[in-house]
Amino acid sequence: MQNVVPKRLQTKLWSSNINNLDLEKDKTIIIHRVLGYGDMSDIKVLFKIYDLKKLQHIFLAEPMNVYTKSGLNFTKNLVLDMENTPIEEKAYVKSLY
Repeated sequence: MQNVVPKRLQTKLWSSNINNLDLEKDKTIIIHRVLGYGDMSDIKVLFKIYDLKKLQHIFLAEPMNVYTKSGLNFTKNLVLDMENTPIEEKAYVKSLY
């Protein structure tokens, strides 16, 4: 696996310079930000970097609250194929004030 974050993902990782990110060390933020804010083209890029098992593991083991409720359902059930996997929704859904 090449350890360079594709430039097209910079807009999803706005709080970081992608030149300073490491695909392995920073995988949690990369995975959640792309799943939470990316379009289908971005998600396809994510699947070229990480396999489904890695994406599922990070999604479950290291939740981030970057999803809308509908985005969470789409990501969990359709993108990650985990429809029957229970999760603590409040660990994923961002609060809107």
